[in-house]
Amino acid sequence: MKKLFTVQISLLLVVSVTFVGMLYYTDIYEKTQGGIVEVLCLSCIKLYPKTSTDFTFETGTGEPHPDFIWDSLREGPVFLHYSEDACAACDVMFPSVTEFLQVNPIKDKSYYKLTSVNDRPVHYYYIYLDDEATSEEWLHTFDIYDKDHIHGLPMFSVITINYAHSGLIEPYFTTLYGQFKDNDEQRIEFFNNLMDEAFVLYDENLPGFLD
Repeated sequence: MKKLFTVQISLLLVVSVTFVGMLYYTDIYEKTQGGIVEVLCLSCIKLYPKTSTDFTFETGTGEPHPDFIWDSLREGPVFLHYSEDACAACDVMFPSVTEFLQVNPIKDKSYYKLTSVNDRPVHYYYIYLDDEATSEEWLHTFDIYDKDHIHGLPMFSVITINYAHSGLIEPYFTTLYGQFKDNDEQRIEFFNNLMDEAFVLYDENLPGFLD
């Protein structure tokens, strides 16, 4: 009887440990797999200017632009750079962006710098979604500027100003997604052309914006 009882207890312990292990590893698997699937989806898309750089006044959520964006635009265009953990395409795009903007963020920490492109001021916000220190205001911009409702990473938004149908000068932005172009040199040229367009709009509309 004692021997049977011992066997039953041993089997119960084995089942319990196995069950707990399944729960633990299932959670890790789902988290990792979810990240991989999302990143692979965006990594396979190559977005080019004709389909990716349309500017708009309308935010992805219909909400107003955040106050810190309005404040930043008084000095120059804004470049928002979104990233997260377990994102292969984010890792590919990271050096292209940082070289282009001459910034040096830590990859897993959100970061801000007033930098420059062609001697013109640009507000660079690196928003790392998995950094617990990132403010809610910054995190929420991921939804606000997701104009195509992709909800994927990496994501880049360039915000300038333009004359709106309201008769006012308002923030005007475009958002790019995923890994595009074939190498850093091509990506830097792409970003440079995009920022040139943002600067033209900014210069044309700045007097009315500051009034």
